[in-house]
Amino acid sequence: MQKVPGYMPRVLGLVYETAVVPTLDGNGDQLLLHVHRFHDHDQPAVLLVHGLEGSADSHYIVKMTDKLLAAGFHVVRMNLRSCGAGRTLARTAYNCGLTIDVEAALKFMQEHVSRAIALVGFSLGSNLTVKYMGEDRSERDQQIIARKGKPIRTRIRDRIAEVFCAISIPLDLYASCEYLDSDNCRIYRDAFMADFKKKVESGKFDQIAGAREEIKNVKTWFDFDHYYTAPSTGFRSAVDYYASYSSRNFVSRIDIPGLMLHARDDPLIHPGAWEETDWSGYKHLTAEITEHGGHLGWLGQKHPFFPDRRWMDYRVLKYLLEWKDSRKLKTKRYSLFSGP
Repeated sequence: MQKVPGYMPRVLGLVYETAVVPTLDGNGDQLLLHVHRFHDHDQPAVLLVHGLEGSADSHYIVKMTDKLLAAGFHVVRMNLRSCGAGRTLARTAYNCGLTIDVEAALKFMQEHVSRAIALVGFSLGSNLTVKYMGEDRSERDQQIIARKGKPIRTRIRDRIAEVFCAISIPLDLYASCEYLDSDNCRIYRDAFMADFKKKVESGKFDQIAGAREEIKNVKTWFDFDHYYTAPSTGFRSAVDYYASYSSRNFVSRIDIPGLMLHARDDPLIHPGAWEETDWSGYKHLTAEITEHGGHLGWLGQKHPFFPDRRWMDYRVLKYLLEWKDSRKLKTKRYSLFSGP
């Protein structure tokens, strides 16, 4: 099977298309989606959202796509704003709380792929996932207003996805930033920082005065979020940005089923917020933390049920298959180019 670049799984009856979707803030930015759908039957669809400086072609996205397609789900692989093959389609960058972009992808799927949709987010994508599931309409309207757009008049707690999975979740963004800025994570931080400095140099943060000149003085992840991410998102400081967009703030507001996975030995995300949360109070959430698994890892021993040892993929697949089996799909056939 051919892998990325040019990823195209060979599954019988599968149609592969790309879609360019405008962002909801109306600033001219666009999102690139990779759409894998079956033309001969109606099935639920899954939106996959990658993590920090990942893309629709990240290995964990591709691996999960293979398994979901083999199980008969339609799959949409999303590039967050200015990421992956869609990096030239946006003048601004994504962030930990920009759920209007997730909503834009979900709206597209609802119109062109399936009305039965699951949302699966990884790392930073899982923060977006949990936040999207728990926030109300006014939060997303604030994102649009911060970018000089017009708010969308819809129901206060509209939800497109029926179920979700969030993997390796940075529930507390401030604590995770401290983790990333520690000596133990220096290699990861420097790699991420190099990528974001390239974004600054390419003009993704030109809405900030002196953005390209000041980047040479940024040494830590906190500094970057303070001088770039926070002001570009409408916040006064990184502390305000973290406090507002940490997904732990939205867990108690979620009222639909979801699977949440985390590992205590995750090298990038502090486990404190997970340990402090009383998950027993959320009966509709399946929260599982393991001793080992790293960051989006969970490689187990060889087993007939997990031939490639990627336990995470099979756990998510099992959860989504249970959701699929529990509902009666009432939908119609869709085409990317024919409208809903």
